[in-house]
Amino acid sequence: MAKQYTSREIVERLRREIKAKKPLFMPNCGMGLSAKLQERGGSDIICVSPTSYWRLKGQGSLAAFLPYCDVNEVVFELAREIVPVVQEVPLISLSGPHNPLLPNREHLQKLRDLGISGVNPLISRLYDASFGDQIEHIGMGWSNEVDMVRVAHEMNMFSFAYAFSPEEATILAEAGADVVASHCGSTRGGLKGAKTGLSLEEAAELSQQIFDAAKKVNKNVILFAHGGPIEGPKEVEYIFKNTDAHGFTGGSAAERMPIEKAILEITQAYKNVPVV
Repeated sequence: MAKQYTSREIVERLRREIKAKKPLFMPNCGMGLSAKLQERGGSDIICVSPTSYWRLKGQGSLAAFLPYCDVNEVVFELAREIVPVVQEVPLISLSGPHNPLLPNREHLQKLRDLGISGVNPLISRLYDASFGDQIEHIGMGWSNEVDMVRVAHEMNMFSFAYAFSPEEATILAEAGADVVASHCGSTRGGLKGAKTGLSLEEAAELSQQIFDAAKKVNKNVILFAHGGPIEGPKEVEYIFKNTDAHGFTGGSAAERMPIEKAILEITQAYKNVPVV
């Protein structure tokens, strides 16, 4: 059964890795088997994710952003599957703070009761600016993500927040985010990878701008990079060499793409066994 941690305890765990000059890694997770293997492989945090739920159904990450499921109910169900099979690694969840019928404090307490130690607010910024402005106008937009970070900080729950710009990084750091992560778009690559307009060099430049803004608010903030062209270990190495990132978080890159490769290879291997 997964251990529960306070925000401070998780930060201390991550800081020990940083001090030891080890890279931090947080995979997204959509099933119990993934969680068991991610813990065994040495993950620092595991994120229970509704985007992973859709990826494991053979769909793209953005399916979670369309009106075909309640992403928070998906997380609640996944938690019941994942919490029992994890032992030491802190679990957080990619959860939507935009539902006006589920206030953030009540939502976070429910996650805590399920064994989740922190939250990564689901990002409405993946929608275009026009739609984002409209949902913000009706009280279901980005300000709710900021509020979830603030409430998590008040409840001593860990918070991992994505920023698409330096301005967002500033606001999220001021709200008390323990981790500010640059978001460079949905991950490309594999069978259901997204299109991305950023080169790896541009992703590094954007990430560093986001990191600089967050550090102006909190010099001790922990910094992660994610998405777009950052699709594998070589790309992550480039980001580490060219930015102040302490860690990388992988969704497709940590679960979907490795599964695609492994199943494809073993299926082809069985089909190539000689018949006597």
